[in-house]
Order: sequence, then structure tokens, then C-alpha cells
Amino acid sequence: MLLRRIHDESLSQAAYLVGCPVSRDAIVFDCARDVDRVLKVAEQARLRIVAAADTHLHADFVSGLRQLVERHGAHGYLSREGTAPAWVQSCPGRTTSVGDGDELRIGGVVVRVLHTPGHTRESLSFELVDATGAVRAILTGDFLFAGEVGRPDLGARSGDRKELERNARELQQALRRLADMPDDVRILPGHTAGSLCGRSICALPQSSLRIERQINGSLRAAGDDGAFMDKVLRGLPDPPAYFVRVKRRNIDGASGELRLPDRLDAERFMHAAADPANVVIDCRAWSRFCEGFLPGSISAPLDGHFANAAGSYLEQGDAVLLVCEERELEKAVRILFRIGIDDFTGWTTPNEFDAIPEDVFDADGIEEIGAVEAHRRWSVGAAFIDVRLCGEYEAGHLPDAIFAPFSQLPHRLGDLPNDRELIAYCRSGSRSARACAYLKRHGYRVSNLRGGFWPWAGRGLPVMCGAPADRAHC
Repeated sequence: MLLRRIHDESLSQAAYLVGCPVSRDAIVFDCARDVDRVLKVAEQARLRIVAAADTHLHADFVSGLRQLVERHGAHGYLSREGTAPAWVQSCPGRTTSVGDGDELRIGGVVVRVLHTPGHTRESLSFELVDATGAVRAILTGDFLFAGEVGRPDLGARSGDRKELERNARELQQALRRLADMPDDVRILPGHTAGSLCGRSICALPQSSLRIERQINGSLRAAGDDGAFMDKVLRGLPDPPAYFVRVKRRNIDGASGELRLPDRLDAERFMHAAADPANVVIDCRAWSRFCEGFLPGSISAPLDGHFANAAGSYLEQGDAVLLVCEERELEKAVRILFRIGIDDFTGWTTPNEFDAIPEDVFDADGIEEIGAVEAHRRWSVGAAFIDVRLCGEYEAGHLPDAIFAPFSQLPHRLGDLPNDRELIAYCRSGSRSARACAYLKRHGYRVSNLRGGFWPWAGRGLPVMCGAPADRAHC
């Protein structure tokens, strides 16, 4: 069989194209919404995509499955475990529900379905079977990663401990099913390091059962009930706020083609930004953002945190105005498109943006302060906001810091005092910079701790340890 991996570095997500070298028919697994990427790979490999499947209902990116079925003639395969997405009703006869033990035949390629719940109830893995019937590789989706397993909380209702524990038990049982498989079975995961669909995925692009049996602590603990539950339920990072919106979008099914927005000059951009229906996503470096930004702007440089910040801080119905370099435009638009943001009013370059009159910029700006000044302000009433992950907070945080992960801020505004200055910090100052811009947009007096946690701790200023007040542990 022919196998191609299509990796998205921005979301640490992998799709897979599997084809028959004789018939040239192919199936694609977990294709993101900008399907032109996988169509291009198929064309280069001289393959014809006749089928598409998702391992589960994704929360971190919008699936391209509906696009492939409706617009490109692929037959869609979805899990029969759980409720079918609503969009399936509009495609009668063009999708099939599959479950444990079913086989898909794509030309001469045999793909066997394996129900692997836990990350979500409906999660499937797909075994690639050779001519002798032996499993050569498993497309594991968010079930099993390199060095980690899928987190069980994303498929559970928030705060429902019983459902969370049930998901963890189902994940444990699914992992135990791998016990009799040979060491040389390849593991082709749906995510790599950087994804929040697993707690601490390692950087290997693929793995094998031999490797996972050595390095994967959760897989090794699957035989011990107590150890496994502690391993998979402790230390889960808070998911970005946009996951809820993306999952809802995947239930409805996304349509629409990727299109780049119109370029605007400084004057047109300035007038568009004054419309409350439009929100500026400013991709310039933080230092340039602080020199002058339009009121209500979201600071989101195009780095590993871009999707989390832009996706979490935009609200339903917002239309986007982008500030970015021309060479970065398509990358920014694609990332936003993949997480369900497709309403763009226009874009401009940083050089063009500089032509906007300074009196239009936010009058107060955002101040960056050092550790000594932060200590002085804290001593007279300012409050610290820790925007890191829970495990980072638990290991050490500034005195009485309020725990508010930067990508969860929309859900935590009610926990923040609005009668005093807030000082945001993270490990290095990057995540807290994004948080500052968002908090400023919502009317808070906020400053950013330059350099983050370590300059404060390095000066011997007071540090506290322990989980946030509403948790026994992270």
C-alpha cells in the first residue's frame, strides 16, 4: 500500500492518505478543513480519493470530511458508536457508520476498524492489514500517541467526575486490547508534541508498539487500575476555550472553500476597525504591538500559541481584520480556517499599519514591568494573574496568584477583580502578553511581568507552591 502523512505544524495534527498502488484508489483519515492540501498530495502520488474517515469528533480542528463527501465525491466513514453528526442527514447514501471489526476495502487495501473509546466515546482506530491478515500499522487518532494516550476529559461534560472516570476506564480497556499485538506494529498517531489532545506527547512523528511499551507510562500502567487512573487523570492541562466551538462546528459539518481576504490600505483598515463587528488580530511582535495598537485588538504573533490565542479570544460572529506580513497571510488564514474562523473583512501589512495616525491608537497602551516594580505594586494591592498551565502553577507561583490559563480567559473573566490592577505573568512573558491584550480589551487595568516567573523567582522574591484553590491537585 501507499502511505502519505500530511502534518500541520501549527496544530501538531496529522492526516494520513492510504492508497492502493494497483487501482490508485485512496482513503484519507482525519483530514482538516482546508482539503486542498490532501488533494494536492493525492494528485502528486497519482491517487484518487474515493473515501474519507474521521477517527472521532474532533475538538481541536474543523474536519474536512463533509467537504470531501459533498464536493469531492468521497464516501464518508464515521463511527457508529454515539450520535451521528447532524450534517450526515444532508448526504443520504454517501456515508456509512462503522464499528469494531468492520473492514473497509480500498482497491486492494484492507482497513480494519478497532473501537478505542476513552478520549471520546465514539473514537475509532484503523488497522492497516497486509495480504496475510496481519496488522502492519494502526492509525490511532487521539487514542494512542508517541509517549502518551488521549486525554479522557475532552469527551466528558465539564465537572462530571463519573463520566470522566468512565471514559478513563474505557481508555484503559482499549489499551489492554493491544497486549497481544506484535512489537513491530507501527503506531501512526493523530497528533505530535504541542497538541493539547494529550498531556505530554513526545516529538516522534510515528512510533511502534515496541517503543510505546518502553516509553509510554500510561500504556504500561494499563494493567494496574489505581496506577492508571492516577496517571491519566492527574495533570491534565486546561483545553483552549475554542475547543467547544470547534466541536459544535464538526457536529454541524463545515463547508466553504479557503479564500484569502482583501488587502486594505491604512485608511480603509482604520475605518473597518472602528466597526464593532470587526476584531483586529494583530500578528506583529509584542514589542511593536506595545508601541501602538488599535482599541480592542487581539495580540497573536504567528507562533505556537497563535491558534490558542486567536481561537479562544474571538467571539461568535466576530469578523477578522488581520495585521501581518504578506508572506504570513496564507499561514494565518489557514490556521484560523482550520479552527472554524472564516469571516474576514480584510488585512494589512505592519508597514501600512504604521501609517494610521497615532491618535487613533489605544490611549493607555499596555505597560511592561520588571520584577521589582511588580513586587512594589503587589505590596500596595495589585493582583497577580498566572496564565500558565495548572502543573506549572502547582510547581510554583507568585503570592496569591489567580489561576487563569491564557487560552481559558473567556471562561474566567468572572473570577478576576476589576477594582485593582492586574499583573499577568507566565514562564517567559509570551502567553501573558496575549492575556494582557485580551484583558485590556475587556476593560481591565493590566500590565505584563517582563520575563515571566523566573526573573521574579531568581531575585528571591516570595513564591508559593500548590494547586489552585478550587483543586486538590493539578
